[in-house]
Amino acid sequence: MARKMVCILSFSTIVQDARVLRQIEYLSSHYDITVVGHGPAPAGVKYIEVPAFTTVSKLLAVVWLLLGKLAPRAYEAWYWSTRRHRAAYQAMMATKPDAIHANDWNALPVAVRVAEKTGARVVFDAHEYAPLQFGNRRLRVFLYTPAIRYMLGKYTRRADAAMTVCAPIAERYRDEFGLSMMVVMNAPALSGEKPQERKINPEQIRLIHHGGALRDRNLGLMIEAIAQAGKRFHLDFMLLPTDPAYLDELKRLAEERAPGRVAFVDPVPPAQIVQTLQKYDIGFGVIDATNYNYLMALPNKLFDFVAAGLAVVTGPSPAMVALIEEYDFGVASPTFDPRDIAGTLNSLTVERIAEMQKAAREAAKVLNADTEMAKVVDLYARLLGEVY
Repeated sequence: MARKMVCILSFSTIVQDARVLRQIEYLSSHYDITVVGHGPAPAGVKYIEVPAFTTVSKLLAVVWLLLGKLAPRAYEAWYWSTRRHRAAYQAMMATKPDAIHANDWNALPVAVRVAEKTGARVVFDAHEYAPLQFGNRRLRVFLYTPAIRYMLGKYTRRADAAMTVCAPIAERYRDEFGLSMMVVMNAPALSGEKPQERKINPEQIRLIHHGGALRDRNLGLMIEAIAQAGKRFHLDFMLLPTDPAYLDELKRLAEERAPGRVAFVDPVPPAQIVQTLQKYDIGFGVIDATNYNYLMALPNKLFDFVAAGLAVVTGPSPAMVALIEEYDFGVASPTFDPRDIAGTLNSLTVERIAEMQKAAREAAKVLNADTEMAKVVDLYARLLGEVY
């Protein structure tokens, strides 16, 4: 029997998108996969690259978004005037998919329109809460939030299934859009080489934070916290140069506030992250609550820290705190104030760090991609009438 075709659509740089790479890996065992997105091709699957946004398209978008406030149907014109959306539609129509995995709200209208022509099933992966993706930027909220709400209100009704990254966001989608969502957490695959207990140097406790150099995350908080914490704490940042100017600002701040105690190391591909983290003692996962999604964050990095067997220190982000309390692999600062974060660090003994590392190694047996992606594989089996 011929394998069915699943098309994975994500308007992201696929090779840097850990969640999408996991979808490719786990669904490829059961289906022929075509991926549509931006940037270099991921290995092992058919890939179709579509153009990214251009300055002209962004300027045109502002016109349509302003018109949409008067006549909401203009939001459709805004969406379909974008070249990448039209290109993705044409590419996906040619694949004749049996199912479409639409990553984030901006992939959903394309997926639904293709499904209406082909009869494909649609799975909507919201990732986070789309209407407030840039909730700390007033202009973006003014322009984009009404349009995103319009698109979600129209197109989620036509999705066959939906998922997101944590329970609080799933509950909000249910309350505001009547959408039933499965939670699929951003946990990495189990490593072939399990993290081992290692000796902690009490004079040099090594922390790591990895991710994008995103100004909205206020990463300088962690530099300020290290500056105010005991001299035994040293922090490495492993950041993608998402905003090179901001990355340079962070380097200057580190040199000014914590000279010799904060370093910047080169990022590695997603598949190498967990192994790279294993030489550290603590995963430093503070993400300032500058918008709703950051407040409710349950990010890749948290699960990477656990997979690497690290103790974890975060801010008071509710979803992260809930997992920390359930599995005891970390501690959370009571606030996002650098003084409180520093106090949380200073309270840690070597013995307590070792206890949290042991708890992380145990938690990794549950909080991993094999567990989380099994939910996705089972979902597709049900939607496509297959049994594994």
